[in-house]
Amino acid sequence: MVGRFFRKFYLHIVIWTVLLFLPFITYLYQPDKIADFKPYAALSHLANIIFLASSFYLHCYVVAPTYFFGRRKIFVLLIGLGFITYVALNYAVVYFNPDGELAHLTKENILFVRLVIGPGIIYSLCMITSSMIFLYDEQARQKELNKQIAIEKTTAELTILKLQISPHFLFNTLNNIRWLIRKRSPDSEGTIVKLSEILRYILYEVEGPKVELFKEVDHMRNFIALQTLRLPVEGSVNLNMESTVKNRMIPPLLFIHFVENAFKYGVDSQHAPDIQFQFREVPSGIVFTSRNKILQHIQPRPNEGIGLTNVRRRLQLLYPNRHDLSINRTEEGYFEVSLKLMTDED
Repeated sequence: MVGRFFRKFYLHIVIWTVLLFLPFITYLYQPDKIADFKPYAALSHLANIIFLASSFYLHCYVVAPTYFFGRRKIFVLLIGLGFITYVALNYAVVYFNPDGELAHLTKENILFVRLVIGPGIIYSLCMITSSMIFLYDEQARQKELNKQIAIEKTTAELTILKLQISPHFLFNTLNNIRWLIRKRSPDSEGTIVKLSEILRYILYEVEGPKVELFKEVDHMRNFIALQTLRLPVEGSVNLNMESTVKNRMIPPLLFIHFVENAFKYGVDSQHAPDIQFQFREVPSGIVFTSRNKILQHIQPRPNEGIGLTNVRRRLQLLYPNRHDLSINRTEEGYFEVSLKLMTDED
């Protein structure tokens, strides 16, 4: 990658150097014309090259990345302003030419061609080339990003798989099911179905890059249902979703970490748990909130923050500059999570 960067860097240097010295190549074949060399013409040509090079790289690395995909009107406006500035530069060159170029062009009726048509063609070629390089680099960057997303998704799935299909999780769930069967509880069959749905979702439903939100919520409801089976004290555990967001497409297994943490820190053997999850609609996206009363004050372990680190990394890859994650501990003893995703730009 470094070698490719330097090759591209040297190529740009060569191209701009050729453009800079192009008007003077004739002197190599007709040395007698050196006597007609005009310093003002050389300086005006240098000014043109500097302006075009500056516009080229400003457009390629600042204007296009900032405005091309989201704010097209500003993008077009900035290109127009650049063209007007280039025309003004050429007019200044003609106006201050000591050889009286302005009077000559006016007399020949080609002033418009010299100041507008010619610069327009040159400036357009410069902007088109700059845009093509930007789009090529963006395509390469997007391919690399997709590879990273795929790697992170696989890592996250394996992490969640280990967390949810761990022997400890299965042991507790199967013990609860055995207890329900011994009691001949009518809930035993439904509990087995929920466990099978959890396993099926993790193993088969998350193969694609995104799923509909209601499927993710169903998975979370099943997980919550199994977790509430072993609550030592009954309490309030709710998951609510506004109907307007149920068909939004979101990456799978993005919220389950916060559900697990809510049960990890929000359940003990003496107090009634208070755990609330909610999905609601906001302009251009959705907001997921998690709120639980802190009942377990567990000392963090060395690997405790891996799950949250993975979530933050996935968000950076999947929603760059289009998400807002805040995690707070309130004075009332609650742990609150708010995750806003700008899904409308997907």
